[in-house]
Formats: sequence, C-alpha cells, structure tokens
Amino acid sequence: MKLSTKTVARLLVVTAVAAAVPGLSQIAIPKKRRESQFDKLLATHDRKGELRAEILGISPHEFKQMSRIDSFEQVVHSCGFYSKRDFRIALLGYLRNELLQRGWSRTRIDAYIMVRAPRLAM
Repeated sequence: MKLSTKTVARLLVVTAVAAAVPGLSQIAIPKKRRESQFDKLLATHDRKGELRAEILGISPHEFKQMSRIDSFEQVVHSCGFYSKRDFRIALLGYLRNELLQRGWSRTRIDAYIMVRAPRLAM
C-alpha cells in the first residue's frame, strides 16, 4: 500500500467519525442509490482494493473478484467480520498503526483526530 502520510491521516479521521456514528455519512438520495460518503472516499484512495483486502485478510485480486459478485457488506461478512462497522473499527486500528510506524506519536494522532473530527461531524 502506497498512500501518503497525509492521506492515511485523513482516512483515519473520516474512519473515526464514521465508526463512532453509523449512518452519519449517508448522502440523502433515493434509497436505491444511497451510498456512504465514507465508502466513496475509501474507494477513491484505495482504487486497487489493497487496503481493504489487507484488512479482510485476502489478496487484492481475490477482493476484486468477490466485490464484482457480491456487495461490500457480503464480502465483509464472508471474511469473518460481523458488520461493516466492525470492518471500520479494524480499519481505524490499522490506520493508527500505520501512522505509528511512520513516526507519529499516540498523542499526536489523538490530537489530530480531536481537532478535525468536529468539522466532519457537522
């Protein structure tokens, strides 16, 4: 996975908000096409599916094949997660560890989230 540190930090903030308040990031459009802004952002930064596949414990190729056939919720469930929220919490932990490996301290990560999360929750 080759994401910039800034992108990882942004995804961490968005994931923290999305995991804390499920349904907050829903776009108000007809039910058929309702899609989470979080899911769109994650798909944008993880075009090849490497990040999602790594968290699910499968290869990126396998993830692409599964996502063509099933919805993301079904893919998450078949890989051992109970719900999309559990996946988001796992993603949150993964992104935190990634920032720790890149030299960020726990206090810096928490401060970054605390400053930026209220902006997204509005």
